[in-house]
Amino acid sequence: MDLIKPMAHQFPQKENNNSSLAFVLLFLYTAAVLIRPHEMFVGTREWIVIKILAIFCFLATLIGQRPIKIHPQHWMLLALAPLIILSGFFNNSGMTGLDEAIDLFASSLIPLFLYTTCITSVKRQHALMYICLIAALIMVHNGHVQQTAYMGDGWALYSHSVGRIDLGERRITYLGFFSDPNDIGMLLVMCIPFTVYFFKSGKTLIKLSMILSISALLYGIYLTGSRGTMLGAGSLVGVYFLVAYAGPKLFISSLILAPIAATVVTSLQSNIDDSANSRLEAWYHGIQMMFANPVFGVGKSNFVEVHGLVAHNSYIHILGELGIPGYSLWGGALVFTVVVSYSFIKFKNKDKKEDKFDNLSVPNRRSSNLASTKNEKRLKLDGETLNREYALNQTLFFSMVGFMVTAFFLSKTFHLLLFIFIGMTLASHIRLVRLEPKLEKFFNTNIAIRSMLYCWVVIVAVYITLKMGL
Repeated sequence: MDLIKPMAHQFPQKENNNSSLAFVLLFLYTAAVLIRPHEMFVGTREWIVIKILAIFCFLATLIGQRPIKIHPQHWMLLALAPLIILSGFFNNSGMTGLDEAIDLFASSLIPLFLYTTCITSVKRQHALMYICLIAALIMVHNGHVQQTAYMGDGWALYSHSVGRIDLGERRITYLGFFSDPNDIGMLLVMCIPFTVYFFKSGKTLIKLSMILSISALLYGIYLTGSRGTMLGAGSLVGVYFLVAYAGPKLFISSLILAPIAATVVTSLQSNIDDSANSRLEAWYHGIQMMFANPVFGVGKSNFVEVHGLVAHNSYIHILGELGIPGYSLWGGALVFTVVVSYSFIKFKNKDKKEDKFDNLSVPNRRSSNLASTKNEKRLKLDGETLNREYALNQTLFFSMVGFMVTAFFLSKTFHLLLFIFIGMTLASHIRLVRLEPKLEKFFNTNIAIRSMLYCWVVIVAVYITLKMGL
């Protein structure tokens, strides 16, 4: 029986099948993207390892993975491709728009599809989480070396700290797109929930390793010198207490007030910080770009061409570049992912006093005194799996919150990390719905469409605050 048919289009298929080859290739792809070992040597740094792994993983998934389904986040983000092309043509850069759409499909949408489809078990999820943590710790160690090196060089090939070294400013960098300290900081923030998860579920050695890991992550965030990522790390603590102790109304109210508070803080900093002042100006100009061309914006990658600087805000950035439809699709996919995770968390908390097996789509162990020992063991195993899946969902929820906060101060609209983590979170949702059919009511197209409206809270809050404060 298809438990999630209302929310996804299902390709014709006859059986379920988890392709081991597809996941192995996805594992290698994740390591290549985050650790980037091929870029540590002069002779191999130009190799297209990442592209080759992505292509082979995609083919292996299409051939061997079943079922293959398209979910709301997929069609919302996929709809951005034709919009980017049209936006390019209407802004007199048709070929640029076509190139940007192809790049979006190859470097963002395909990875999203692969992570969603191939992470079909807790063990697979754990493997990729460990890869993320290992990559983050490698970046921190390389950054620490940069702090002590004479010219700020790290041990990773051609990586060096940026900033005014003569004044003691050494913002750490790494390889590939992690050459920007902000990108490193974003990954470190999104990995913090992983350390908490493994600490809670692991034994003594794992707990000790996670204590050291979270200490290293916080140290690395400090070394990035990124205020946005520092706020992202701090926000995880605040959101945790809201989720754990606040009711839904207070939680939602806090989300509405958060962009207002962030804009006010940035406005206060503008009096003593030119960077903060230019950030506010970029936000205001981004909203004006939307007013000038509400349907197609100024075109993808044209924000800098029009304003001269990036928006330093992922929400404003895509609003200015792709207008109302583009922001609604992108913001809707992001908000829908977080809303579903939050709904699952509240559902679990609401029923936490009930027997953990009552919600499973298997016979109640108390319904018959004749249940066999084999069935008892199966029920216990299913219950443990369900609890572990709930814990993973909560972990990935906090990782997505980390992205949402840091993205408010950074222009990372189409960053690969976003699509990797949306894919992992969506895979978690799919597994949970299969174990707990009652969760299906939180995971459907209607809520996805409403999320395209919810995401406008950020823009409206920022605009009102800017109008009142500037």
